[in-house]
Amino acid sequence: MNVTSLRHRPAPRGPRFTAGRTVAGLAGVAAASLLAAACGTSGPSSSAPPSSSAKASASASASASVLVSCKSSTATKITFWAWVPGIARAVTAFNNSHPSICVTLEDVGAGSPQYVAITDALKAGTGAPDVAEVEFDELPSFEITHDVLNLVPYGANKYKSDFVPWAWQEVSQGSAVYAMPGDAGPMAFYYNSALLAKYHITPPTTYAQFATAAAALKKADPSAYITNFSATDLQWVLSLMAQDNAWPFTYTGGSKVGINWTGAAQTAFANYWQNLINAKEVNGTTDVSATSFADMDKGIDASWLSSAWGPSYFAPDAKATVGDWRAAALPQWTAGANVAANWGGSTYPVFKQSAHPAAAAEFSEWLNATDASWNITKTAPSSLFPTYLPLLNSSSYKDITVPISGSSHPDQAFTAAASSIKGVPWPPFMTEALTQANTVFAGVLDGKTTLLQAFKNFQNVLVSYAKAQGFTVSG
Repeated sequence: MNVTSLRHRPAPRGPRFTAGRTVAGLAGVAAASLLAAACGTSGPSSSAPPSSSAKASASASASASVLVSCKSSTATKITFWAWVPGIARAVTAFNNSHPSICVTLEDVGAGSPQYVAITDALKAGTGAPDVAEVEFDELPSFEITHDVLNLVPYGANKYKSDFVPWAWQEVSQGSAVYAMPGDAGPMAFYYNSALLAKYHITPPTTYAQFATAAAALKKADPSAYITNFSATDLQWVLSLMAQDNAWPFTYTGGSKVGINWTGAAQTAFANYWQNLINAKEVNGTTDVSATSFADMDKGIDASWLSSAWGPSYFAPDAKATVGDWRAAALPQWTAGANVAANWGGSTYPVFKQSAHPAAAAEFSEWLNATDASWNITKTAPSSLFPTYLPLLNSSSYKDITVPISGSSHPDQAFTAAASSIKGVPWPPFMTEALTQANTVFAGVLDGKTTLLQAFKNFQNVLVSYAKAQGFTVSG
């Protein structure tokens, strides 16, 4: 089975929100990074993701697309906002099989444009969707102001065993479940097998081996890099930090949050990558860009620490290296360990403004926890990577091929990673973090500052912001 369309990754982000919101006013200010990552964004259905706030803004101003296909004029009507390509197919299937409910689909923009619209509607007291696509990292921004409903009274818990534990953890606080988990972006070491073989480099299984391979490649070809290090792509950096047990946030709801970018684990992470940066063994380019894809296809970047959606994003730009790319497990910080990472993914909460929460919950549960829905959304143009175990464990799903990887099965590495991911506590102000990261980490790319110094600066920025919004901050 060939899949060449886009996988769901972090949404392209438009203009970001800045300070001025208190803890009580943070609701919906959820923004995603330009990363256009897994499934935190299903990207558009074109060959490359939007890569500028201008494109995201244009998406926001465009007329919303609407689908209505009701089986009965007396059906309970609910609205659903999402940007996943082709998800209208699932909405139609639901409407056909649930004649007492009629779902209207609207696409008001990917990422920030949608979050802005939701926030405005919540503040106005009218106009919010019943259900919407909300990325994992943005869900806490809606939880903190109680703008999303606990789905447990509507039967959500009966689906808990159908999902990978980390995904269920990230939509839950205590005994409450605030959204159904959807797709994800488990990461792998995606590498140019022909290039590594040319220089007799074995795909590394540890980060110590990764550093050795980086040095060997640079010695063999001074113009080549083992991979790129995209310092300004905060979601990508955070994903790797999570794998290294260097996650900088603690949060369990409410007004207390932990922020620690300067601890021992965070410092060790920064120093490891800074050593590769100093040696010019990693390329300082932004991820998921025409430049990074060109460098991969030209043999400049030998690998990509990529999400499951990565191959389909790279595929349209690959020419010389089609068939050469393979996926292996991420290198491990401790030999013999099996710690994975996730980059992207979305959830589907029901908003408190909904006049029909039971019907909305029924739709969200069907969309994310049934074979009928996943048999649609796993296919192009949606091509979502599941957190839903019945599909994730399917041998036919693991054996999918893509031309860029030849006859190999990259999803075997990605599906193996999906069950080894550690859930993380996202803070309820990722919008601000993503906004500030573009400035704070820019100097790492051009060599004007070190990654460790950027971590220290980011610590100060986020602590100041959190305190200004009324949070009690611990280190």
